[in-house]
Amino acid sequence: MIATDVRNRFVTTSQAQRIADRWNAVYPAMRAILDDVITAQRGAERPTVDVARLERVRREMGQQDRGTFKSCTRSPGAFSVSHAFSQVRRVVNVTSIGHPDAGAILRLCAELADAVAEAGVASRAEWEAERAAVPAQQVDGGRRERADSEQSEGDTR
Repeated sequence: MIATDVRNRFVTTSQAQRIADRWNAVYPAMRAILDDVITAQRGAERPTVDVARLERVRREMGQQDRGTFKSCTRSPGAFSVSHAFSQVRRVVNVTSIGHPDAGAILRLCAELADAVAEAGVASRAEWEAERAAVPAQQVDGGRRERADSEQSEGDTR
């Protein structure tokens, strides 16, 4: 993945580059962890994780890596910071604390968490600014008589 694939109006170019660098460094390890856990859980008599969910995470992470991930069928393919954060969190949940790449995976997760939080704050501030720009309008307290549909329904009963 390259940093230009990280498209979010709230993510700076330098932050996108850091995310891309961390992603590229640990994606093979995350993929291997998911492969190992899925294989082990398929052979288990009583799986302890949702194998189908991990398979979906593995597939979506591959799409993220290729820049073809679509959070919606109508959206263009891209790297989604919020979905990557969710996917990496799922990898963290099944990663052994003693895994040699655990620290790098957690650092990626933290970088994504910061980006998602900053985007949420910026988005909220933008929404509030737009809301404040719209003048308040008087709202009628409502009519006392029944609506036409209620009157006709009452007459047919």
